[in-house]
Amino acid sequence: MTETLTPPTTAGADSPLALLFDIAREIGTVGEDEQRDDAKTAALDHTWSRYPDTLGKVLSDDDWSGRPALAGAGLEQSAVAYLDGGLWLHHSSDGDQERDVLTLIAPCTCGNGYVDTVLDGEWDLLEVLTELRATSGRFPHNSDRPDCDSQRRLRAWGDTRS
Repeated sequence: MTETLTPPTTAGADSPLALLFDIAREIGTVGEDEQRDDAKTAALDHTWSRYPDTLGKVLSDDDWSGRPALAGAGLEQSAVAYLDGGLWLHHSSDGDQERDVLTLIAPCTCGNGYVDTVLDGEWDLLEVLTELRATSGRFPHNSDRPDCDSQRRLRAWGDTRS
């Protein structure tokens, strides 16, 4: 004979099942403050390990500002660091937290927007910085693309969404 399992009736507020449900909800939910801290920690770890002779020497915990995920927009938690002269770094991880993405965001020479480039290690950063030094920290405007103003516009905290 086969017995069927009947679902539990509503648990009382102090029952072990109700307490377990509350614990599962709390553990499964990461608050915005924790996301900000995690984003800063991930950015610091990435810059210290992949950019030890450059960014690892000039950026500290205080330079990074963590941002929580924006689930409705499909954006993971991230961190930004202002470098000066209108240049920013944006750090994020892919959805599985397996690949770090570090992006340098700099003004365009046209003066209407920003251009970003994903960095692939310290030598790549050094190459980009050498190019930017010749243009006073601005990416050369690419006339083949639409005006930078319509491409990327920075919001107050470094989000490059249009």
